[in-house]
Amino acid sequence: MTPILSEILLSGFTINSTLRRRTHLVQSLSVVFLYWFYVFS
Repeated sequence: MTPILSEILLSGFTINSTLRRRTHLVQSLSVVFLYWFYVFS
């Protein structure tokens, strides 16, 4: 494998995992928000 190709693959994998972590965080935050909204309504 060429170094350039491996660099591209590595950066793409890093971006992908970061995005996945961010969406997971947003999902858990929205669940908490909905729960509080339900409790206080």
